[in-house]
Amino acid sequence: MARVLKHEAARRDLIQQWVWYAENASIEVADRFLRAADETLDLLSTQPESGAAFFVRTPELRNMRRFPVSDGFGKILLFYFPLQDGVDLVRVVHGSRHLERLLVEGFFG
Repeated sequence: MARVLKHEAARRDLIQQWVWYAENASIEVADRFLRAADETLDLLSTQPESGAAFFVRTPELRNMRRFPVSDGFGKILLFYFPLQDGVDLVRVVHGSRHLERLLVEGFFG
């Protein structure tokens, strides 16, 4: 059975994104976001190589991939490592963030 692991930072990211949607849109939109994130992760867990490779020079991040959340939340990106039997979610980040700067700051570490 496919599995989804979530780093603590990824769990915090999901909660923070839920709060943002709850405050700036509605509770319904926030709940829809979490459902969409879970559905996207469930899909990725069965097809872990489907995300785009995230090319970095940092050796421990070389296999990292990214994939947008479904259901209208495509600007929110899931950063994960593929596993033989699922995915290991590292962070959940809005695509407008300066990703290279986040790497330098240790955001994905």
